[in-house]
Amino acid sequence: MLGFGRKKEKEVRVLICQHLENVRATVEKMKLSMNDYLAGDIKNAKENGFQAHLLEKVADAGRREIIEKLHKGAFLPVFREDLIRLVAQQDKIADRAESCCDFFLTQRPAIPKEFVEQFKELMNASAMTITPYVKAIENMFSDYAVVKTNIREVNTQEEKADTVEWHLTRDIFSSSLPLAEKLHLRRFISHVVCISDVIEDAADDLDILMVKYQI
Repeated sequence: MLGFGRKKEKEVRVLICQHLENVRATVEKMKLSMNDYLAGDIKNAKENGFQAHLLEKVADAGRREIIEKLHKGAFLPVFREDLIRLVAQQDKIADRAESCCDFFLTQRPAIPKEFVEQFKELMNASAMTITPYVKAIENMFSDYAVVKTNIREVNTQEEKADTVEWHLTRDIFSSSLPLAEKLHLRRFISHVVCISDVIEDAADDLDILMVKYQI
């Protein structure tokens, strides 16, 4: 068991949850920004994108604070590397959300009306993957069964995002759009689904940690 009875362990546990809240908020701001963009509201899209940028910086600072606490002696040395890897992977979620905002706000891909709803569906499917991941992290020190259930839900939700991605990609490349526009939209799709991919990677790291140490 990976205990957290000492003060330093309890502090790290709190910091991991705080870090994840900033990561989750970054993803939420990305969703709002993308919704605004798809609706043609560039002003609000830029504002929410900027908020995502700020939250990503806060999350990154939180990651560094967790690493510092671990270097100062929280948890046994054998556990620290795995916890650092987990937090680093968790931090990538915010990175990818910010990168997605940067892509559509700087490159401004043109979304034909017939694909707007599918892009919304893709965004929601990808972003929703973080919900069971949050529940898994919240229970990682207390309830192994709940963690395993939510890791499976992360995998299920990521597969839903992959399915939406497949259909949207097929529909775009079956359309009469110029190839350059198709390829641009495909890059946009990749930025959106990268969020759920990274969340699944974080959940996989958590799963390995749970198996190794039976938290």
